[in-house]
Amino acid sequence: MKRFDAVIAVDWSATSGRTRPGPDTIWIAEAGAGGVGEARHFPTRHAATEWLIARLSCGEGRVLVVFDVSFGWPEGAARAVTGMDDPLALWDWVAERLSDGPDGRNDRYDLAARLNAMLPGEGPFWGRPPKLDLPGLPARKVTGGAYPEWRGTEEALIAAGGPAGRPKSVWQLAYNGAVGSQTLTAMAALSRLRAALGGRCATWPFEVASEAPVVLAEVYLAHADPAEAALRCGGPKDAGQVRAMAAGLMGAQEECDLLAPPQDPRALAEGWVLGIGHESAIEAAAKAAAGSGPEKGTRQGNDCFALPPGIDWTPVDVALAALRASCGAVGAPEALELSEAAGRVLVEPVVAARANPPGANAAVDGWGFRHPGGVGGASFPVHPGMAAAGRPLPGGVPAGAAVRIMTGALLPEGVDTVCLQEDAEKAGDAVRLRLPKPGANVRAAGEDVASGHEALAAGRRLDAPALALATAVGAARVRVRPVLRVGVLSTGDELADPAPDASPDRTFDANRPMLLSLAGRWGHEAVDLGRAPDDRDALRAAMDGGAARCDAILTSGGASAGVEDHLSALMQAEGSVAEWRIAMKPGRPLILGRWRGVPVFGLPGNPVAAFTCALVFSRPALGALAGEPWGEPAGFEVPAAFARRKKAGRREFLRARLRGGRAEVFATEGSGRVSGLAWAEGFVELPDRALDLREGDPVRYLPFGSFGL
Repeated sequence: MKRFDAVIAVDWSATSGRTRPGPDTIWIAEAGAGGVGEARHFPTRHAATEWLIARLSCGEGRVLVVFDVSFGWPEGAARAVTGMDDPLALWDWVAERLSDGPDGRNDRYDLAARLNAMLPGEGPFWGRPPKLDLPGLPARKVTGGAYPEWRGTEEALIAAGGPAGRPKSVWQLAYNGAVGSQTLTAMAALSRLRAALGGRCATWPFEVASEAPVVLAEVYLAHADPAEAALRCGGPKDAGQVRAMAAGLMGAQEECDLLAPPQDPRALAEGWVLGIGHESAIEAAAKAAAGSGPEKGTRQGNDCFALPPGIDWTPVDVALAALRASCGAVGAPEALELSEAAGRVLVEPVVAARANPPGANAAVDGWGFRHPGGVGGASFPVHPGMAAAGRPLPGGVPAGAAVRIMTGALLPEGVDTVCLQEDAEKAGDAVRLRLPKPGANVRAAGEDVASGHEALAAGRRLDAPALALATAVGAARVRVRPVLRVGVLSTGDELADPAPDASPDRTFDANRPMLLSLAGRWGHEAVDLGRAPDDRDALRAAMDGGAARCDAILTSGGASAGVEDHLSALMQAEGSVAEWRIAMKPGRPLILGRWRGVPVFGLPGNPVAAFTCALVFSRPALGALAGEPWGEPAGFEVPAAFARRKKAGRREFLRARLRGGRAEVFATEGSGRVSGLAWAEGFVELPDRALDLREGDPVRYLPFGSFGL
C-alpha cells in the first residue's frame, strides 16, 4: 500500500442548525509527519464540507479521510432504492433529495419516511423527536422487518467485543447514538465531496484505492477510546477521539495494510469499517502520539483556524475555507422602514407585495390599438382622449381604432400593441400606422417581478439598485442586520502621523487610513482604534477596548514571529491564533484568530501586503460576519504584457492594470513600494504551481472592483 502523508478523521453530526463547540457536533483532526493537529470544530455540515473540499483540492500529499458514519445499508436496501447494489449510487440519490443548507437545517426525517414507503415491510428506519408526528416513520425500533439490523461489519465488531463497545444500527434516526441520521446527512456531503475531487478520490472498499491521492473510508471512533483522553486537550471526548483516530491510523499504516480488501463479500454492497483487526496497532500509535508532547509536533489552538500538521505554509484556499467555516453573521436582526435601511444587509428575502409593473403598460410614446394581424401599414380612426402615466383612459378602445398613449400609461381595454410615434402619420380623424409585431412596445404586468415572488434574497446588501427594486415591489419594512463595526488598530513604536519635522526613524502610518477606508467602502462602520506601541500591556488594553466596541478587528504589524512582534505573541498567549504563514506573495505573515471572542485579522505591517491580505481574506470574512453570502472575486483572462517565472508553493498577487486589452504589472515586486497601490487597478493572480509565463500568455486578472472597491 502506498503510504499516506496525512490522515484526517471526521466525527460527523446530523444536528439541525448551527452548533457551538461541544459533544455530538462536528470535529475534524489531522495527523501528519509532524504530529497530530488540534481538533477543529465546524458549526455546520456545509462548513465542514467546504473546508474538506479546499483542503483536499490543494494537492498536499496523499491523504486518507475517515468518517465515523456508515457508508452503506444492509445488503439489498440500496438496490431497492436505486436499482443497483452500488452504495455510491445511493449517495448520489440521497444528495439529490436531502435538503441540508448552509444554515445547518435539514429534512432527514421526511426523507427517511419517504424511504420507508419505498422499502418493503414496516420501517426499517425508526426514531423521531417526540413532537414530530410523521406518518410512515415509527418512533420506536421495528422488529422482524425485511432487512437485518446490522451490516456484516457491525456483526464483526460485535463478535470482536473488546473496549470498542456495541455499535448502533444504521436504521436508528433519533435518541442516543443515532447513526442513521448521521449516515443520511453524510451520504449527501460525501457525494458532493467526491464530485468536487473527481478522479483524485477513491472510496474504500467500493473502489480500488491503493494509489488514489485521496481515499475516503469509514471508521468506528470507539476504536480510539483508549487514547482519546490523553489527546483531548481540554475539549469534549469527540475532539479527543478524532485526534486519537487520526494519529492512530497515521502510525498504524507502518505496520499493517489498512486498505486490504475485507473478506466478507457483503462489504462491496454495505461498506466496511476500516481498522477491524488492526485495533492494537491503532491504539498503540494513538498512545504514542499522545505521549509525544507539543515539542514533537502537536499544534495547539482552540478553533477551526488551526494549521494542519506537516504543512508549514498554509495554501490560500485552505485558509479561505477555514475562514468561511468559522464566520457566521453577528448581531440581532431588527425591522426598519425601508427609508432607514440603506446599506443594511437583509436577514430574510424581500417578497413582492405587488407585481412590477402592476399592470400592462406602454413602453414608448405612440398609438395603442388591437393588432389586426398581417404586416405593412394600416389606417385607424382616432379614438378620443389620451392614456398617460398616472392618468388612465376611461373606458376601452373599440376594435379597429387607435388611441394616443404615452410611456408608462396603463393599456386601455382593447389595446394589446403600441406603435412608435415615429412610425405613425395622423391625417384628420385617422392615423396611418406602420404595423409592428403583435404585442410590441408593451410591458406585461409582472414581467419584472410577479406578486408574491422573491425580489431580493436574504444576505443582499440594500445598495441603491436593491432599494429601487424593494420600493418598486412595495416593501415598506425590512428585517436587516445591524451595521458591522470594524475596528482598525496599527501597532509599532516606529509609527507616527505625517509631520514635516518627523525623524527619519519614524514611519508614517499609511495602513490605518487605508484600512479604515476599505472597511467603509465595504459597507461597515469603521472604528479608529488608533495606534498601540510595542508594549504588551498597552497592546492588550488596545485590543480589549477594540473587542468591547467592535464586531471584528483589523490590525497591522506584529503578525510575524520576531522579538518585537507582540501581537502574535499576545494572541497565542491569551487569545486564539493560527494560519500565520500563508503561502502567498505579498502577505506571508497573517494572523487569523479571536480576541475575547471577537474575530481578529492580523495583517502584515507592510502597506502593500496589508492591502492584499485585506482584500483576499478580510473582505469576504467581514461580509459573512455582516450577513452577506461568502464573496469570491470575479476575474477574467487577458493576455499578459509581461513575462514571469515562478516556483511552486506560493500564490502571487501582482499589482496590475489593463492597457490595450493586456495586463501590465508594476515595475517592481517590492512590497514596500506603496506607489504601486495607487498605480494599480487590480491584481494579476498567479497560481500556486510553478509557472513559466511568456508575454501574450493568458493570465487571470482581478479588478479591484471585484473586491468591492
